[in-house]
Amino acid sequence: MEKLKANQKIKSPCKLVCRLDQQGMCVGCNRFLDEIANWEIMNNEEKFDVLKKAHLRMQLGNISI
Repeated sequence: MEKLKANQKIKSPCKLVCRLDQQGMCVGCNRFLDEIANWEIMNNEEKFDVLKKAHLRMQLGNISI
């Protein structure tokens, strides 16, 4: 992933699917409900961390990260 500038806004990874699986993870963006709910109040470092975790979840399937 590329390096972000301090004032660069990170876009939500929402895919407009918005359906949670049995573990409470969105099947569209691979984020958990708390990550989705808190997205707007997260700083860039926190958002970037969520994006990395969501990407790993997508790659690994049902493994909880």
